[in-house]
Amino acid sequence: MMTNSIKIMTLFCCMLMSLSLSAGTLQSVSSIEQAAYEYALDNAQAQYDNPQVAMNSLDSRLRLQACESSLNVFSKVVNSGLGNQTIGVSCLSPVAWTVYVPVKVKVFKHVVVVVKTLTANQLITAEDIALKPWDISSLRQGYFSSIKSLVGQESISTIGVGRIIKKRSVRAPKIIRRGEHIMLVAQAGSMQVKMSGTALEDASLGQRVKVKNSSSKRIVEGVVNAAGIVYVSM
Repeated sequence: MMTNSIKIMTLFCCMLMSLSLSAGTLQSVSSIEQAAYEYALDNAQAQYDNPQVAMNSLDSRLRLQACESSLNVFSKVVNSGLGNQTIGVSCLSPVAWTVYVPVKVKVFKHVVVVVKTLTANQLITAEDIALKPWDISSLRQGYFSSIKSLVGQESISTIGVGRIIKKRSVRAPKIIRRGEHIMLVAQAGSMQVKMSGTALEDASLGQRVKVKNSSSKRIVEGVVNAAGIVYVSM
């Protein structure tokens, strides 16, 4: 008969074999994380230069049957490839399972920030703003990447130092004011006819504006070409 010591040794060996087999048939957590990382990075690289992918580690106690084929990686949300995302990683065989991996994709670009407080209706100068690297994944309301494009624009409300200038925070300045005497220019080919008029509303460069012709008293509509000048069709 088998002695107690031999029985114990046999049981111990069987347990080791069982543990070894179990470990060998598990999908490694790191392989799931790597699949999600590469998926998020590839999507971001298709649209942006030098994206960064930050991940929250999965629970190391996760136990999933090893997949017989390549892992299937997907995302149910169609977005810009930036910010917080959830990447799905799944397997169909021999046992079907799906894990969702949270990631965050960052892209840093130079964007325009305020270096001197802007008040409402203030014309922006080059001294008021500067370029600073920023994670654009957090800028859902737009941003500017050129100082030149903002110089001469008008702030709609107060913008404090260090704040990003959003697209909706500025507007083209009004270069024609209601009641102002302006020059109407009617052009057909190389021929121009100039008349005086009165603006009936405020307008910015390129905007359409209603003007009253001083001679005929007719109200016409034209496009602001420069300060005090409106072009109309003949």
